[in-house]
Amino acid sequence: MRGERVVTATAAAELLTGAQDAERRAQRDDALALLAECSEWPAPYSEQGLLLRADVLTARDAIAGLQELAAHADAFTSHDGRIGYLTASARAYMKARNFDAAEAMLESAQAESAGETEPRRHEIAYARARLRWNLREYDPQDADIAVALRSPDPGLRFLALNLRAWMHAGLEDYRAQLNDLLECVRIYREHGHRCGIASVAMSLHTTFVAGWELHEPAAVREAEAAFDTVEWTPDIRVYRFLSLRALAWHAFLQGDSARAQWLLKDSKDDAPTRAWKVMAHVDRAYVARINGNEAWVAEELHEAHTIAHAVDWHSTRDEERMALITLALLLAPTDLGHAQRYVSTYIELGANNLHSNIEASHEPRRNVAHQKYAAGRVHAMLGDTQLATRALEEAYRIFSSIDHEFRAALVSQALHEITGDPRWLENARAHASKFPNSALAHRLNTAEPGKKDDNAHGLSSLQRQIAIAYCQGVDVLELSRRFSRSSFTIGKQLDAIYLALGVTSRPGLREELHRRGVL
Repeated sequence: MRGERVVTATAAAELLTGAQDAERRAQRDDALALLAECSEWPAPYSEQGLLLRADVLTARDAIAGLQELAAHADAFTSHDGRIGYLTASARAYMKARNFDAAEAMLESAQAESAGETEPRRHEIAYARARLRWNLREYDPQDADIAVALRSPDPGLRFLALNLRAWMHAGLEDYRAQLNDLLECVRIYREHGHRCGIASVAMSLHTTFVAGWELHEPAAVREAEAAFDTVEWTPDIRVYRFLSLRALAWHAFLQGDSARAQWLLKDSKDDAPTRAWKVMAHVDRAYVARINGNEAWVAEELHEAHTIAHAVDWHSTRDEERMALITLALLLAPTDLGHAQRYVSTYIELGANNLHSNIEASHEPRRNVAHQKYAAGRVHAMLGDTQLATRALEEAYRIFSSIDHEFRAALVSQALHEITGDPRWLENARAHASKFPNSALAHRLNTAEPGKKDDNAHGLSSLQRQIAIAYCQGVDVLELSRRFSRSSFTIGKQLDAIYLALGVTSRPGLREELHRRGVL
């Protein structure tokens, strides 16, 4: 002996239980601290501790999890330990997107557990079904999911039901997905953190998104009641941010724009990366634009545009990258150059994407619809109505076919603005009728068929944005930087604004914009 402290079986069992509890509560640093010396614990706790530590590391970094397992491969000598090692390795390989290695590990685990009835077989069944989902083999009736759903462990049953929900999503049956997600919520309400809070957080976010996209307010309310009981930790901070965003959009569709903006403000404070902070600002700008508050739009867009310059977009994940699309849409009326660059950046990143993000990897049609919508709006601003119409019609076909009513309404509105065809306005109104209290529905119901909104306040879109910023005290040099125009061009624009509105000074301009409802 060299003076090391010997951990007894009783102490090891207590440490393992504490680490398991910390891991389920998404307190990963605490779990790793408790497992720091688990390789020295007496059997069988050493094997169980090493497996748990590998899973915790895998949740953060699949390669770190694989390295941990490889470093202690010889430590798994018992029958159960060996099966656990193979299954944990398969999970890590799946997260690392090495599906061939994952399949080999699962085949070995299955062979080792043949004829056995131990709980590990439920884990193996779930892992096999998860692998098939990763390979885009979508079958909600998968026999392995059925096996996993019979597990005595509520956490594994939760995961299996959540996986079945995503099987439905892979088939674009989003209502069936939502039904399974609500069952996940109910399992969590019964069993709490035993379901694994990290898994719960991800599932709640998906439930909110499906609920507001499909306009199912009862589903959102049920999930929100569960959301309020979650103890949020730094390891799951991103899902709190995403959930608040989804709740904000739901509030907006219910006609409560004030609550939507407050939720978006909360999400901005919780944004875990610069890219998400960009998204938080563009969310607020988007809601403000639909509500006709262009002063707020200009302020939020300025913040978003400034932050976007500091983002390394190549290191972001797909859903973060949607900030580029939304920013392009909002900038298009005033700065086509930057709008095009944002769309081009998104398309380039999407084409070379290697991340395992759920939406990008398993819902390509919906992602295509978002991209086509953004491209269509930019083409329209450039005056290429043919390309714009083609892109938007493709986006509309997708959104309408999957019952995404809000998205379909937005695309229809854009097509009406471009083509002047009253049928698109009627389509937009029909989709928006699902959420009659929203600001978008009110705007569509008061819109005139065939009328374009390019000059609604006597100014072009660019002139309106310059006028708003100028009235807020922004000087010509800053306007030049913000709108990517020379100071000479900005001066000419201000002259044209004064002439169009019949004013001769900044105070007079501010008063006239207030009178017209622009400020």
